[in-house]
Amino acid sequence: MIERNIGNAERIVRLSFGLIFAAWALSQPSIITAAEWFVIIVAASLMLNGIFSRCYLWFLLDVNTNESGKRCTPTNSFD
Repeated sequence: MIERNIGNAERIVRLSFGLIFAAWALSQPSIITAAEWFVIIVAASLMLNGIFSRCYLWFLLDVNTNESGKRCTPTNSFD
């Protein structure tokens, strides 16, 4: 399994867009067209990315927006 590579702000954005897209697709009178199914698949992937903080496309492109990788480690200044 890959490490978390999505930061908190991006998680919120992905979850929001996923919920908006899913609500739009499911509010249509009938889910028949390929475009509506495509929107549902995109919405599900955005929501899963937001929930689990992992994006396989970002992994392949070597992108990491997670802040935990930028933390400084404490050093002993009394040496």
